Amino acid sequence: AVGQQCMRVWDEPLDNDSNDADDEAGQYVLVDKDVKLIRDHFGLSHLRYQDMSPVLIPQGYTKSYLDGDINHHDQTADIRRAYLNIVKATKLGGNHNSHSITICEGTGHVGVGSVVGSGNARVAAELGADVVLVANGGLGRTFDELELNRSLCLQHGVNIAGVVINKVQPDKYDQTREYLTKAIDQMWAGPNGEPAPPILGVVPDRPYLGCPALADVESTFGTVLLSGSDHRYRHYDVGSNVQGRNIGMSMITTDLAAFLRTMQRQDGDARTMFICHVTRDDVILGFLAEYRRKTRRGIPFQSALVICTGCDDGMGDVSDIELSPEVCDMIRDAGPAGPPVLCAPGYSPADAAKHIRTMTPKFNANDGRRVTRATEHYEPYIDFDLLIERTSSSAADIAA
Repeated sequence: AVGQQCMRVWDEPLDNDSNDADDEAGQYVLVDKDVKLIRDHFGLSHLRYQDMSPVLIPQGYTKSYLDGDINHHDQTADIRRAYLNIVKATKLGGNHNSHSITICEGTGHVGVGSVVGSGNARVAAELGADVVLVANGGLGRTFDELELNRSLCLQHGVNIAGVVINKVQPDKYDQTREYLTKAIDQMWAGPNGEPAPPILGVVPDRPYLGCPALADVESTFGTVLLSGSDHRYRHYDVGSNVQGRNIGMSMITTDLAAFLRTMQRQDGDARTMFICHVTRDDVILGFLAEYRRKTRRGIPFQSALVICTGCDDGMGDVSDIELSPEVCDMIRDAGPAGPPVLCAPGYSPADAAKHIRTMTPKFNANDGRRVTRATEHYEPYIDFDLLIERTSSSAADIAA
């Protein structure tokens, strides 16, 4: 993976001789966040973190590259060396089962990374890797995006193993598969009758996978839960703010009595993310009181509260109002098992709601439930046997 979002991890030395590592001791390394997720979740401890994330592109990297401070040859050599290390490690396997396929995760469309000489298509060509194109569901726009990506693959001489269509509306599943298959077969067939790359999978959308967890909200606002940290990976369907539903997101603009009536009408399955301004001490204390009332009665409580400290003066200037220490102490007293409450510093309730609703939730190594559900959801819809059949042996040739 060529990563942009980084984290620091400890890279243990390996027990096998599959990698040409000069260091015999472990060391801290920076890696892409998705690399830690994949390595930890699938138990790939026979691979080094630094081989799974050979190039990181933090802020300022592009300018350094264009200024000549980063050598293109060295950058490409790092990618190639890491790739070959992984190919060897997956073939040897160590104490693990050996594997015949190495997966290289691209970032965005196939041209991403071109400004630093390492676009996805160019890297695939350098490694002799096949490409699987992934596009979100639809018809005309989806095919147009696929065609742009295909053109760049052809320019670099990269083989397209197949196509996966993601997040398809369930009620248009059959239509999408039928007509995209026709479009690809008609438009992508070779000049001498060579068949077009196949559709390897069409995956229906599952809204739950796009629902943010509280950990995503923490990350968005650069904050941490004041209480309820045990529920950090609880998910909220923030796009379902529909009257009468027990899920969704709600900005509190009513008086305390109306807010309490709303909460008291909700059953134990209710999971609402409430948003209020920091000046609404009555709402904050009412939220805590309702949690305690339901807890005493043995009724589950799953709602969360986001407290916004920003204040817009109407002229575009936003000031910040601190949460009072007394109220903050009352929230913290609820503890890790209490109701989830966090602050959104510098945001007004309307801005906070917009950011939450439009955020792209990220997979997290600690959010095992979401990762497992994603695996279980995608696996039946993708023809992995056909993918293996369509994958060339170029990796093995390079590693030999």
